[in-house]
Order: sequence, then structure tokens, then C-alpha cells
Amino acid sequence: MNTSATPTRVTPTIGVGASWRIGKQFRFEATRQLNGRADGHSFTAEAVLGGLELDPVGFVIDFGRLSALRRHIDDRLDHQCLNDRVPDASDEGLAAYLTDWARTHLPDDAAESLVDVRIRTGRRRGPAAGFAVEFEAAHHLEGLPAGHPCARRHGHSYLVSAADADGCSVPVPEELAWHIGKVLDGSVLNESLDINPTTEHLARYLSNWMDRGPATIRVSETESSWAQYTRSRS
Repeated sequence: MNTSATPTRVTPTIGVGASWRIGKQFRFEATRQLNGRADGHSFTAEAVLGGLELDPVGFVIDFGRLSALRRHIDDRLDHQCLNDRVPDASDEGLAAYLTDWARTHLPDDAAESLVDVRIRTGRRRGPAAGFAVEFEAAHHLEGLPAGHPCARRHGHSYLVSAADADGCSVPVPEELAWHIGKVLDGSVLNESLDINPTTEHLARYLSNWMDRGPATIRVSETESSWAQYTRSRS
């Protein structure tokens, strides 16, 4: 991280139209036959949800609300021949099948927030080298039901990435990388920030920290989940 200069903290005004998206990935292994050829893949189904507001804790929704989708993928698709399990085994067909299933079987709040379910094959791929910033931190979340695992203090290896107004990846600005390393890395987020440190709140905090930063900031809490905040263009 570049620590050659101390950035100035500013808090911009966020206009109407700012929004969040979150994503949760589910892996499954399967085979299929397309165009007369059989093949096999490691598949990733990514459920993407969105909203203009957060719940009182600071979630678009709790990822636990997607557990039925996880079970359905495990029971119906994992280690199966997909041609025997879905009407169309192409990537597009799988995405349409899982999107339709999720909209009719998930709890109402999750179904209403769902943007779509996306499919890709192959191993997980992260942001290009030099485009993302990692930090390690502990936190707990307030306002959760008794027994919720995130109510206990725990830690994550976070990954922060950025995109421009067209959705294209851009490097995290050096001054924001400096701030992440100076303030967040190695900290207890509840003590270093005046927020309930959900990933959604972290993405907005990092976006607001810069007056003229990237349009979108994404924070990945784990390899299979992320939240991003996009500023209003107004």
C-alpha cells in the first residue's frame, strides 16, 4: 500500500439513486451434454440481490435467507447429469432455471430482492493483480437474533475492489488503499468505525470516504460473498 501521503477524509453527499447489491455463490460439480458432446465442470451459481435501503441491522437481506437455494442446488444439481435434472443444461438455461426457482421458493423478502442467478464454470477468479486491496479485521454485528453466529466476535480476510460508472473494474485509488491499511487493517471494526460493520455498511463507508472516487465499491467478506455500494449519478 502507498503510504507516502496522508489523504484528507471527506464525506460527500449521496443523492437519490444510490444502491446496494449483494452476491452469494454456491458451487456444484456436474456433467452435461451440449451439442452432442459430453463435458463436466465445476459450476458456480451466484445469487445477486439488490435494494435501495438496508434493514435495521444493515443487510440487504441476511444470506441465511438463501439457505433453501443452497439445499436445492445440492440436492438437484450437485454430482448429477444436468440434462436429466433441468430443461436446458446450457449456462443460460441453468441461470434461468435457478432464477425462476428462487423467485418461487425463497422467502418473500429474498425473492423480492433477487436480481437474478448467474452461472459460470471453472475455478473462482478474483480481481486482476493490482486492482484490489486486502485487509484483515475482526467484528461482530449488533441487532441480530440470539445465537446468530455473526453476533459473536469473529474475523474475515476482506477484499476491496472498485468499478467505474459503466461497471468496468478499476484500481482502488491509492489514497483509499492507504486509508484501508491505516485504519481498518488489523483492527476491530466496531471500535475503529462508527457503524454496525456489515459488508453493506463497509462498502458505503469506503465509497463515502472519497469525494470523487469510483462509482462502485465492492467488499468481499469471504470468497463466496460480497456486497457493493454504487453512488447516485445525481
